[in-house]
Amino acid sequence: MLNKELIKKNFQKSTTTYNDNAQIQIKMAQELIKLIPDLNYDKILEIGSYTGILTQLICQKIEFKSYLALDIIDSKKFIDKINKNISFIQEDIEDFQAYQKFDLIVANASLQWCDDFYSVIKKLKSYLNKNGVLAFSIFSNNNLPEIKDIFKISLNYPEIDKIKEILPKALIKEKKETITFKTSKELLKHFSLTGVNSINKNALTYSEIKANLKIFEEKYKNNLTYLPLYIVFKNN
Repeated sequence: MLNKELIKKNFQKSTTTYNDNAQIQIKMAQELIKLIPDLNYDKILEIGSYTGILTQLICQKIEFKSYLALDIIDSKKFIDKINKNISFIQEDIEDFQAYQKFDLIVANASLQWCDDFYSVIKKLKSYLNKNGVLAFSIFSNNNLPEIKDIFKISLNYPEIDKIKEILPKALIKEKKETITFKTSKELLKHFSLTGVNSINKNALTYSEIKANLKIFEEKYKNNLTYLPLYIVFKNN
């Protein structure tokens, strides 16, 4: 089970630094918006709106009548700056129950924080209107292999075959992204400023972190590999 309180705490701390350090998440939002098949939807639901990276792109590219944004932390102030007509609810998607259906449901780099990803996807599928679209980005199985190797920590990322079972005929696209840091300390800062340090349930000691960073620098030359996965499903 994920420590949701730790996730909330770390992402709450990162609200002011996230957009300046979330290079991968910004690229993912830009790629995802390109894959959404239409430019007009009556009702939109966004999961994990956070600081509004994807929200802003949707408002720029897509016409809509109503828009509901959802996040585990209170990020209403970010959403209000983008569009005051967007409704915001602070709630975990795993607890959320919709009393309406949507024409577009979107999530960018957020659903990996679910304890039961597959149940959430089934739930979101059930919230789609006829011909509604579920479009989301997440990370594939071998995401951040360097961190898994050196620090022995990783999230349980979803398997493509299981996604295909729940969302048959969905468009599924994988695209490798690499970030190179000048020093391993910059990598540590990257994790801290984007809330990604929520992966680690048990805090490492200073000496353990220092030793691991030295190995990381020597073995991987401060390169970090993300493996974003893009899924677009239409409810025909």
